[in-house]
Amino acid sequence: MSSFLIEPIYDSAVVAFLVSALVVTILVLVTPPTENPKQRRWLIGLRFLAAFILMLAMFRPGFVQTDTRPAEATLVVAVDTSRSMTFPDDDRGDRWTHQQQAWQKLAAGLGTLDESMSVRLLGYDKTANQLDSALPTALDDRTPEGDLTDLAAAATAAIAAAQGQPLAGVVLMGDGAQTAPIDGAGAERIAQMLKTWGVPLWTIPIGPAGGQEANRDAGIDALPESFQLFSENEFDVNFQVQLRGLAGTEVPIRVRWIDEAGNSTVAAERQLVAEKANEVKGMSLPIVAPAPGVYRLNVEVDPIAGELVTSNNLQTAFVNVREGGGRILYLEGATRLEQTYLRSALRRFPDLDLTYQWIPRDTEARWPIGLRDWFQKGKFDIYIIGDLDADAIGREQLTQLAQSVSEGAGLVMLGGYHNYDAGGYANSPLSDVLPVQMDASRRISIQSDDVDNPRLQIAGPITINRSRPHPITNIGGEDADATWSTLPNLLGANRFVGPKVSPGVQVLLETADKDPLLVVGEYGRGRTAAIAFDSTWRWWREGRSEAYRRFWRQLALWLLSREEDSGDRIVIELDSRRFANESDTGFRARLNSLADEPTQVKLSAEIIDENNRVTAITDTASSTVAGQQTVTGMIPNLAPGYYRLKVGPANGDAKIKAETLAFQVIDQSREMLMPMADPGYLRQLAEITKDHGGAAFSHEEIDQLVEQIAARRHQAEAPVVEKQMLGDDPLSGWLLFVLFAGALSTEWYLRRRWGLV
Repeated sequence: MSSFLIEPIYDSAVVAFLVSALVVTILVLVTPPTENPKQRRWLIGLRFLAAFILMLAMFRPGFVQTDTRPAEATLVVAVDTSRSMTFPDDDRGDRWTHQQQAWQKLAAGLGTLDESMSVRLLGYDKTANQLDSALPTALDDRTPEGDLTDLAAAATAAIAAAQGQPLAGVVLMGDGAQTAPIDGAGAERIAQMLKTWGVPLWTIPIGPAGGQEANRDAGIDALPESFQLFSENEFDVNFQVQLRGLAGTEVPIRVRWIDEAGNSTVAAERQLVAEKANEVKGMSLPIVAPAPGVYRLNVEVDPIAGELVTSNNLQTAFVNVREGGGRILYLEGATRLEQTYLRSALRRFPDLDLTYQWIPRDTEARWPIGLRDWFQKGKFDIYIIGDLDADAIGREQLTQLAQSVSEGAGLVMLGGYHNYDAGGYANSPLSDVLPVQMDASRRISIQSDDVDNPRLQIAGPITINRSRPHPITNIGGEDADATWSTLPNLLGANRFVGPKVSPGVQVLLETADKDPLLVVGEYGRGRTAAIAFDSTWRWWREGRSEAYRRFWRQLALWLLSREEDSGDRIVIELDSRRFANESDTGFRARLNSLADEPTQVKLSAEIIDENNRVTAITDTASSTVAGQQTVTGMIPNLAPGYYRLKVGPANGDAKIKAETLAFQVIDQSREMLMPMADPGYLRQLAEITKDHGGAAFSHEEIDQLVEQIAARRHQAEAPVVEKQMLGDDPLSGWLLFVLFAGALSTEWYLRRRWGLV
């Protein structure tokens, strides 16, 4: 609407009128008379024109334009850029796709509204940042990569994005899941602040709400990080299956071997039925170790329909399978304490598989006992014979046993009353196999009571002395002799005729009187040991269980030819073989050397990924401790996946072999472990500002949101008055000045020309 008005000087029309009348009177009175009336009319006309212009300047006429329009304001739109937006929303797409579509539609709708409203687009995860543009295509080339979601940070940044302009409103899109730690009152505090300012908060929840059906999940947990196995050994894989929202559902479990070339082989499969809505089931599956090599053992559960989180459906253990095996056959004839503790100790080691067979003495009438194919080549790797008469096994089977030992099996005979020469082994095929001499004349009947004959037995207590260093008897490190001297005394021992005099035969343990207690030797390609005692169980009972287990394990490994060699070798240790990508995980590597003068070499470390890309670890520390060179450092921040840590000589010394240790970086992001959307929370936030038009809309209701924003802008309209007064702007001011000066100048020029001056 337009109207005419005047704004006279001093805001007084009377003053302007009097001044104008005075000016006109003066102009008339001072105009001199002329002989030519026409000349006088020109002079008076020009002076009246100047007077008129002067009166216009004093009365300042103009026009007033009155209109209503929205005030300048800013609309802020915040979109969720966290990784949880990659989760499915419904059958038509994931959350990010639906958010992109919602923004495109909203941006197009806002483009039709008034130009007095500017739109700013933010992306938020654990922080919030303004995007470069607010075009409908602003999200087309972006991907959600944030590790956490902080709705409070998004709301706070929305206020800051207005940059001092009034807020037309705030639009908050996302799944509503707050995964970042909450600082203070969180997003509710910001919503209350918007309410105080009279600013509406509009939310667009994206993603399904939680619930038992939507919260379906099956995961593998508690699988050991690593195994050390012997080929063809059977061992148990123990783990847990976590089930949620799957009552009555059949869940398939699968165990796979993954070799270094990436080839996959199914080792076991099971079907598990969930009985409750939420439960944890422990499982133990027997698995046979494959051929020697380095493997990954994957325990996995197939994804369940409707399951959002699948990153926990698989867990990996790293397995080192060594050549041969640790299959042990233990034959015993007496139910004594030694066999009880020995069986318990050997079965504690997952790389040793023990088969125990008791042959009671009251079965003598049926001797020899048929032991199936147990003595055939390759059936067992170690044979242990306890207090058992040779007749219980029989000559034919002992011949098979001797042949198996010659072809690589290990044999150990324990102390007792009815073994060695007293048990008839002097005339058996094992007389050539065992590393001690035997006298057939010392044979006693299985029914004899003369078992404590000093000719056959050494009375206790017996102190054990170590004769020489050996992998079997190195149970105390550098102080092994002291360790042996502090072990509980033996209750008795067999009195050997003596060790054989042949290559490879060694006395490792003896009494104070030099009677041999442990003699080792070789037979063909196999290793043998003769033990005179049977009361090491006392070590365990008197608090020396570690020494007990270590001795028997090292004996088993030596019989398997698996003891450490004497060369330089790098040993790598990791804090964990399976850790989260944000964990601080350290490593240590040392150069083991048994030489008197350890090799001086600098060690370097590097990371090798699945594509054989190499990343050097430069931030390491080197030192020498107890003659061992070590290097320590931290694993750098890596993306989830499988890697190898490689440590070797920095100078490329070919004499020292570089070693690798595989590990896994897993994704334990809180963002990805909380897959359920929380649309209810976003609705609650919008509800706080409902008095000012705040509300929640689905991603399919963007047209309604645009209408709501437009209605809100209409409510914010205010009268806008625009005045255009004569002389206010440079153009009209200069025009008045030129006309006024032109009129007076022309009048003076004419008077001069006409000779009136």
